Amino acid sequence: MRRLLLPLLLVLALGGCGWVGRHDETSKPDGFLLHGYVSVAGAAAGVTGSACLAPSSVRDVYQGGTVRIADSSGRPIAAAELAAGVLAADGGGFDCNFAFEQRNVSSSRATYQISVGSRPATSFATKDLAEGRPAVIPVAAATASSSPS
Repeated sequence: MRRLLLPLLLVLALGGCGWVGRHDETSKPDGFLLHGYVSVAGAAAGVTGSACLAPSSVRDVYQGGTVRIADSSGRPIAAAELAAGVLAADGGGFDCNFAFEQRNVSSSRATYQISVGSRPATSFATKDLAEGRPAVIPVAAATASSSPS
């Protein structure tokens, strides 16, 4: 019984740190879970936590939309998918937040550029992302302008 306990504990310990199944590698993997959300302002009022859609003026942020992850020079590295929108209260209004995540992102780069839809990329420090801080991409909904008649 004692002979079985030590190998079992070793497998469990190494499995938790990502080493099981990586017998041919010489260093521990440095990947982390990059997570965040696109926060679209101007969502319709409702119950916080319920499903929502981005305002009609924001056509490039929707469930299933692509989030592009690039290095600091803009070279694509990975892509993630937006989850369904979730309503969040924001001061006097509401936002519709679309979560995303990408596993095993390398911590060897200093920054990442993250973009969604046709919008310009936002830069995030890898250190912050690797420590679990979410990548939040704010999007302002266009407001209807009134023209004098």
